[in-house]
Amino acid sequence: MSDIFVFGPYRLYPHARVLQRDGTDVPLGSRAFDMLVAMVDRAGEVLSHRDLMAIAWPDLVVEDSNVRVQMANLRRKLGCGTEGIRYIASIAGRGYCFVAPLQCIPTERVTTPVRRIGMPRPLPPPLARALGREEQLAELSETVASRGFVTVVGPGGVGKTTLAVLVAHAMHDRTDATCFVDLGMVEHGVLVLDHVIAAVGLHVTGGDRLEELLAFLAGRRMLIVLDNCEHLIESVASLVEQLVSHAPSTRLLVTSREALRVHGESVYLLRPLGSPPHTGRLTARQALAWPAVQLFMERAQEGGHHPPLSNEQAAVVAGICRRLDGNPLAIELVASRVGRYGIQGVADLLGNQLALRWRGRRDAAPRHRTVEAMLDWSCNLLPVRDRMVLYRLSVFTGEFSLDAAVAVAADDLCTTAEAAESIGDLIDKSLVTVNTVDGRTRLRLLDTTRTYAAMRLDEATSAIAIAAEPTAAEPVGTLPLAPEPAPPSVLSIAAPARLPSPLRVTTAPLTS
Repeated sequence: MSDIFVFGPYRLYPHARVLQRDGTDVPLGSRAFDMLVAMVDRAGEVLSHRDLMAIAWPDLVVEDSNVRVQMANLRRKLGCGTEGIRYIASIAGRGYCFVAPLQCIPTERVTTPVRRIGMPRPLPPPLARALGREEQLAELSETVASRGFVTVVGPGGVGKTTLAVLVAHAMHDRTDATCFVDLGMVEHGVLVLDHVIAAVGLHVTGGDRLEELLAFLAGRRMLIVLDNCEHLIESVASLVEQLVSHAPSTRLLVTSREALRVHGESVYLLRPLGSPPHTGRLTARQALAWPAVQLFMERAQEGGHHPPLSNEQAAVVAGICRRLDGNPLAIELVASRVGRYGIQGVADLLGNQLALRWRGRRDAAPRHRTVEAMLDWSCNLLPVRDRMVLYRLSVFTGEFSLDAAVAVAADDLCTTAEAAESIGDLIDKSLVTVNTVDGRTRLRLLDTTRTYAAMRLDEATSAIAIAAEPTAAEPVGTLPLAPEPAPPSVLSIAAPARLPSPLRVTTAPLTS
């Protein structure tokens, strides 16, 4: 829909996703905006709650109350009810209707696009200090300045967003402007361009939005941070290709759990925080020299644990940090429970499913509130075959070779070639780590990932067992019904017949 709609003092530009009142933008959330466009497009018709839910929440099931909340917000923004003004009427028992006089201006009658430039969206505040990231901060800043387009790649919770925000603040004086685009809550790839346009402070009405964005950026030295891109990888990659080609002065810093794999990209692999090696006796002073231990103790104190780290506990905390693979988010979530369980109690529970569900800050993004949610976010983006392979790899409790991984993952439904391809995809998506030891390539699941994958594998195996059991006694004199087979998706994820799921294969010593 590219026409322009005028009602009262308002102008609605659906294509540019802009609503103006007397030439000034009226900020609207994406849901409310979509509902307004639908009602204006069908002015005079009654749109039911179900109609509006399908428009504002496609492919999602939500409560009717969500529509009421969004509609109340929209009517308040428009000033409905003020001095007798009414744009949207509530029809009892039926829905809502746009009732104001409406003028439609075809786009071709707009002789020139309206390009108005506002302020770029401000950056999130940086952390007070870059714990254990000082070297990466300087290195990544120089890489962005020299290469122009960098993607920070790493597993969930490793600190990609934190580092990107620090870099953006550090480079503020080296660019004309900086802006931050959080794509974590964006559900559809078609909305990526709109979010970038809004973040850079550009409003376009009429004309081609992408062309206007490229023209706007062509002569500017701007740094754009595109954060949390893994679930929109194709759309982000397509837009970035255009930006690299047509806006060469623009610097791009992308964060994702996998690389975009487009021309001009430099990949920066973000490693976990450093943890003490497993080498004999460790004092508290020695342990606190490592950033992972520093972070653990800071979060433990914030969670109610006040005694300082003792020499006796130093090795335990170091072991926890190693088992969490130096992942900052996992360390923060686990350390927050030390006040309740104690250091040793947390260490004892670490391999338990309970640890996956310990909750962090309420103001964190939903995917960062628990380790399980963090891994759900990654695994839900995987094809079924890749998920199946990941779950089966949980039988390894240490490092393993590619040949061993393929042998475990392949079966009648997944050939060895397909299993090898899936393992490569899991490596690209930061779910399987690669180490080279004495010239040999070894693979490994992070401990938290292995616990999660083992839990999902057990659930799939249990689902098959339940599906194979009779659900009720049959009446006397009748033949028993055959058990209903499990869904294909469950059958395909369960462990292959030649390697039963309860088996755990240890291929390297497991250290604490």
